[in-house]
Amino acid sequence: MTIRTFCKSPESQIRSGMVFLGIASLSKWWLESRSMLPGTWSDAIIGFLYGVSIALMLLGIWRKTHPRQ
Repeated sequence: MTIRTFCKSPESQIRSGMVFLGIASLSKWWLESRSMLPGTWSDAIIGFLYGVSIALMLLGIWRKTHPRQ
């Protein structure tokens, strides 16, 4: 599977969103307990990862319900 077909598949976008959701949850736990970063930087990283996961899942769901004609 090439990158182009992977990006066009709604199922793979939803799956990628779920992976990023897991990474965001683990990074929240790891950055808040063990990080030497200031609170604002760790919040920014966690927020970015949650944003990517939500965007990928919503895009995949929208593309799955609105097939291209």
